[in-house]
Amino acid sequence: MKKLAGTLTFILAAAVLAAGCSSTSKAASAATSGGSGAGAAPAASGKAGGATYVSATPLSSRTTTATITDPSLNNIVAATLTIPEGWKLQGIEMISACTFQPWPVFRAYSQDGLMQYRIEPVIGWQWHPNARGAFNSGCANISGVISAADFLTYYLGTMQGGVHVVGPMPVPAPYSQWAQGLAAQGNQMNARLVPALQANHTADTAALRIEVVNGTFVVEERLRAVVECSAANNAGTMSGGTCWARVDVLTAPVGQLDALVKVVDGNNLPHGVNTQQWMQAALARQQKQGRDAIIALTRQEQQESQMLYSQFQQIMARSQQEHQQFMAQQESQFESAMAGANASMNAQTTAASDWVDYSLDQQTVMNPNGTASKVSSAYSQTWTDGTQWYQTNDPNTNPNGYLKGNWTLTTKVHGNGEQIQ
Repeated sequence: MKKLAGTLTFILAAAVLAAGCSSTSKAASAATSGGSGAGAAPAASGKAGGATYVSATPLSSRTTTATITDPSLNNIVAATLTIPEGWKLQGIEMISACTFQPWPVFRAYSQDGLMQYRIEPVIGWQWHPNARGAFNSGCANISGVISAADFLTYYLGTMQGGVHVVGPMPVPAPYSQWAQGLAAQGNQMNARLVPALQANHTADTAALRIEVVNGTFVVEERLRAVVECSAANNAGTMSGGTCWARVDVLTAPVGQLDALVKVVDGNNLPHGVNTQQWMQAALARQQKQGRDAIIALTRQEQQESQMLYSQFQQIMARSQQEHQQFMAQQESQFESAMAGANASMNAQTTAASDWVDYSLDQQTVMNPNGTASKVSSAYSQTWTDGTQWYQTNDPNTNPNGYLKGNWTLTTKVHGNGEQIQ
């Protein structure tokens, strides 16, 4: 019976893999325009100094394939994933800290790094009120079945930096059907288990659109979560249940997320396919672990069993640490490249905006309310009452007391609205 339960877990993990699974930027300055001399102020066109980021390589609807490996099985190729054409892939098979099963963790990204598709490590949790302290401590601090929407709220609380939640997004039907299929598969296999081990399997999915700050600019992201739970049908020692949840993240510059979602969902990416070699190796390892566990339980006392458990925890912790170090190194290199590209782009944008002002005989000034306006460059002093301008070359002239209203002296800035250093 324990062998059957282990095989069921492996089949479900493989099914999850099959559905979910391993820079240069260009910018166009958002130019503003305005009149000169006294008159009505033009409407502000966007934030001062704002920039629109455009992918250096257009998003293709065509796809290609890439592979990920399993470091716990001598880095054999575990699966083939489908990603957008021209993208790169970094990923591995990683043992979840709570489920003890291998799961794909990867980052697929465009050549310029502005678009990404990530699948985060699986998060699991358990609750067994009649057997406290007998289960793995590597689980999330969640008790009971929760919805996918509630899990996304939990996940937002783990994110670093500011997050702006725009609102829910639709979940594509194939993704929801896949999740429900896993739950149905678990319920069908219940008939093979003794009543004490039977449980009710459920599934839920949800998605959110958020905005986050990536370096110096805002990007859009879709967070999509699936939550699979198994709640025991009995009230004995094994009462309670287990759940796992997985989040995948699509990242794109503002205004380009929907196009990326269309490509990913329209092609059911990453459409992972397990290799036969990995399936055989993973199943053989699981069967061997099952046999060893039975032998250990029958021949060894509790002290020896606890020692084996501690060794397993150490191996799993080391695997997690190596993965975290790998991902941190990749992220650091990516952020350094983006920072350099942004600095170069900002310098070019500032110079170009000043040339535009020069060629049009205009200058850019910053109004008291923080908006930038274009006025004539023939004067060195520009005053405003919020709706009109007064320009003069006499630094001792002050329109307050001579003209109606309250007049404030503006500050000259670069053509794109940035302060002059």
